[in-house]
Amino acid sequence: MASTSKKPGSGGNRSASKFDRRTARNRKIIFLMAALMFLSVLGAALTGLIGGGAQSPAPEIDDQALEEDDPFAAPEEPEETVGPCGETPDDVPEADAALYDEPFEVTIDAEQRHVATLSTTCGDIVIELAAEDAPTTVNSFVNLAEDGYYDGVIFHRITDQPQVIQGGDPAGTGCGREDCTAAGAEEPAFPGFQLEDELDGAEAMGERVADSFVAELRAELDELLEAGVEPEDLGLPAEPTDDDLRELIPGGYERGTVAMANSGPDTVGSQFFIVWDDTPLPPLYTVLGTVIDGMDVVDDIAASPTQVASDTPERPYEPVVIRGVTVEVG
Repeated sequence: MASTSKKPGSGGNRSASKFDRRTARNRKIIFLMAALMFLSVLGAALTGLIGGGAQSPAPEIDDQALEEDDPFAAPEEPEETVGPCGETPDDVPEADAALYDEPFEVTIDAEQRHVATLSTTCGDIVIELAAEDAPTTVNSFVNLAEDGYYDGVIFHRITDQPQVIQGGDPAGTGCGREDCTAAGAEEPAFPGFQLEDELDGAEAMGERVADSFVAELRAELDELLEAGVEPEDLGLPAEPTDDDLRELIPGGYERGTVAMANSGPDTVGSQFFIVWDDTPLPPLYTVLGTVIDGMDVVDDIAASPTQVASDTPERPYEPVVIRGVTVEVG
């Protein structure tokens, strides 16, 4: 999940029924699309299912059904732009972060317990930081928090593909700059430095989550097979085992995980994302910690209506602002 890239998000009205249907369809797609070698064949198979009938060489697709069920259809404008978090208060601080010339020297004791509280306009999110697995990253986050770096920073991105909310960019754009176009690429980007990845925690979690996804993937595969798709058409053996299916899942991040966004290997900065539902992302993002209290707040933020007709379709209409971050040690 590159901090500078755009990924498919719902961007629309998250009513319970439509949100649940679209999330279920998207989960099916991301599981099976993980094996890119059979993407085109899979697309044809899914088109047949979306059309409501068995697969055929040239299935007839009802336009109305496609408009209703197509997971790639353009999102609808929400009827309400104010979500569970309400309107953004007038008394929120303004982001006034500095650019740093270099990363912080290590000042934390990685053997001690570090708990960060994000005070937001939607409520508090309490995170136990993974100091042992990611000492450099946690050290950076703690020092940034103590400097007031995150005060006034918004959650600029809410998406259900993957299932995350993302923040930590004082520019509020997701690229670390006010101008995310090619013309602004030469400008310095927040926070001004980049860290190396610390992926031990992500890799261990990925193996654990991939195992939990196998049963769901098996059920989705069975549905395709019942519709007439042959395993060989999907690049699978005639009788796929659980190990065969596990190879299709790149990894995973558990609900409640807090991880660092990046724009490629060893480009960790200040942006982070919080996972609101288990999601099969590859283990490329340093795990910063785990939410131990306030997942109801994360869920409320994730349910915020996001902009549709704009250059930032994953941005909430009503910004959720971080008032401040405090860290307790010991």
